[in-house]
Amino acid sequence: MVRSFSAWKAQAVLRLLAIKAAHREEKVGEVVDNLLAKIQYLRVRDLPSFLVLLHFASTLTEEFLSVLPSEEEVEEWFRRGEE
Repeated sequence: MVRSFSAWKAQAVLRLLAIKAAHREEKVGEVVDNLLAKIQYLRVRDLPSFLVLLHFASTLTEEFLSVLPSEEEVEEWFRRGEE
């Protein structure tokens, strides 16, 4: 089942907060804070740049990859023009 874009964003925020709580490294906390600031106003059209940021964040910990939406979800969101 494909989540709505809004549902994915809410789950991503929860996952990012969990990553921050699990890692005491200052750099991980800074990256999480930056991603949280961006996801709050994220639109589907801006999703590719956010996914690139998640990719770079995964060099600190692979847990950031758990935030990624599925390929099916991304395709559906762009098809519907979901915001």
